[in-house]
Amino acid sequence: MEIDLGHSADRDDFTFEETFEIETAEDGSLRCVAVVTGETSRLGSRYYLEASVKARLTAPCSRCLEEYEHPVEAGFKLVLERGAHHAPPESVAEDDYIELDERTEYAYDIFPRVREAIVLELPIRFLCSEECRGLCPTCGADLNEGDCGCDQTEVDPRWDGLKKLLKPEDES
Repeated sequence: MEIDLGHSADRDDFTFEETFEIETAEDGSLRCVAVVTGETSRLGSRYYLEASVKARLTAPCSRCLEEYEHPVEAGFKLVLERGAHHAPPESVAEDDYIELDERTEYAYDIFPRVREAIVLELPIRFLCSEECRGLCPTCGADLNEGDCGCDQTEVDPRWDGLKKLLKPEDES
């Protein structure tokens, strides 16, 4: 996902589509297909880049473990500058101001920013739908497909001490 700055006009549009893996905190990875569209505009030695990202991640639902496609929309803006060290413009965050060196002067790779924009939009838990009923804790059946018939009345074991105080005729 390199932006060609060496042959760029005063204003250029760009589009990238890429498939890659995003590592998760649980030591797994999610397949991601991202489409990035945007534009660069040049003013002297400074380039203004604005991009929008639309991605689809293949993720397992946290409740039922079925894989589904999770859509993500994100965007970012960067200011890229060639030449001597300058202070970033006031309206630009320091992380969004990049001084180009000899390696990146004519081609800048935006992939790390695309990945970061997607990761920042990920939910804490992936759910295939808000109505997902998950798996039965007893037999493991998918409750979205119907009731499994297991007894779902679970007694908290911390109450067992009080159960001993009941007389046999009081139990019911």
